[in-house]
Amino acid sequence: MSSLNIHQQVFGLSLASNMLTAGKGTEAELQGQLNLELQRTISNQIGNWTVVWGPRVWKSEPNDADSGPDRVWYIAHNPFARFGDRIHNTYVLAIAATADHSKENLAINTTVDKVVDFNGWVEAGITTAPEEASSVDQTKPYIAYGTAAGISTLLTVPSPAGQTIIDFLATIPPTSRLIFTGHSLGGTLSPTVALALLRAGLLKNAPGNVFAYPTAGLSPGNGPFATLFAENFPLISDGPVAYQAWNGNIANTNDVIPHLWDIDTLNAIPTLYGTLPPFLNTVARVIVNCLINAANSSGLLYVPLQGRTFSTAAPDTPQTLSELFQTITQEHIAAYELFIATPSITLLHERASSMEQAKNLPVLQGLYKAHLEGNETAEKLDKEGA
Repeated sequence: MSSLNIHQQVFGLSLASNMLTAGKGTEAELQGQLNLELQRTISNQIGNWTVVWGPRVWKSEPNDADSGPDRVWYIAHNPFARFGDRIHNTYVLAIAATADHSKENLAINTTVDKVVDFNGWVEAGITTAPEEASSVDQTKPYIAYGTAAGISTLLTVPSPAGQTIIDFLATIPPTSRLIFTGHSLGGTLSPTVALALLRAGLLKNAPGNVFAYPTAGLSPGNGPFATLFAENFPLISDGPVAYQAWNGNIANTNDVIPHLWDIDTLNAIPTLYGTLPPFLNTVARVIVNCLINAANSSGLLYVPLQGRTFSTAAPDTPQTLSELFQTITQEHIAAYELFIATPSITLLHERASSMEQAKNLPVLQGLYKAHLEGNETAEKLDKEGA
C-alpha cells in the first residue's frame, strides 16, 4: 500500500504523464519510450496503479523528429484506492502539461481570441470538430478555441490499441470513481474535458463519483462556463491542506500561469515578484498588455475556475532575464512538487534550461524572443545585473 494519500497519488500520476516533456522524436519513437517506462515508474514511485488505457503520444506532425509531443494522456486503475477511511475502485485520466519542444502546445495555450459555444458544441456532439463562434452571448458558457481543439484530440484520437477514451470509459463499472487530472495545459484541459463528457451524457459513473484534480491550470472560459463547472463539480475540501480538495484548480499564488486569462489577475503579473528593474518591468507590462488584448479580442471576460491556493515563500525579486525565467519556472513546476510532497518523477530526457522552458509558457514567449534576438539591453541586464 502506498504511503501517499490519494491526492498525492493522483498528482503523481499527473506528473508521470510528463515524462516526455523534454523529449524530441517522431511520434512512434516517443510512444515506444513511454510504453517502456510509464508503468515501471508508476509502480515504483506512486503505488498500486496499472495503466489500462494508452499511454497515447500524439503529434500534429508525427514524422517530425525535431519536436516534442503535442499531447500525452493515459488512464490508470487502482481497484483499492483509499479515500480517507474508505476504499474505492478508481480510474484516473492524466493529461500532460506543455512540452518543451511543442509549438502546437503554445498555440493551444494562447488561442484565446477565438471562442467556442460550449453548450452548442456538446449538443452537436463533442467528437465533432469545434467551430469558432460567430458571435458571443455573454449569458452563455464559452471556452477558448485552443482549449476546445486540445479536448477534441483527447476525445477522438484512439490509443495504440485502437480504442478512444470515450469507448474505454463506457466499459468501466458505474460504481467506480473517475478522476481527471493534469498540470498547466493539462490543468486547463482536464476539468474541461470532464465537464464536456459529463454534459454529453458519456459518463456512466454517478456524478458524485466523478472528480477533477487540475493544478496550475489557465482559465478555460468565461463566467457562465465557470459557473456551469461549479454546478456540476462542487468544490470538495478533503483535508486541512490546500491541495486536499477535489473539483478546483490547485494554484500557487506566486505562479504566473494561473493568472491567465482573467484581466485583473493578468494585470497583477508585473508586480508579482516585487518591483522589477525598469527594463524588466517595461517588457513584462508590454507582454501582459498583449495577453490582455488577446483575451479582450475574444469578446469574453475569462474567469478562473473555482479552486484552492497556496503560497510559497516570497522569491527574491529578479534582476535579470535569466533570474526572471528561473523564478517563473520554479514557481510553476517545482513549487507544486514540494507543496504536494509527491516523489519527483524521473524524466526520460534531460530538461531544457529555464530559458528554453520559458518559450512554451504563454506569458514568457515575448521575453524569450527578446533574449534570443540578442536585445542589447537584455544582454546588458543579464551580464551586469542592472
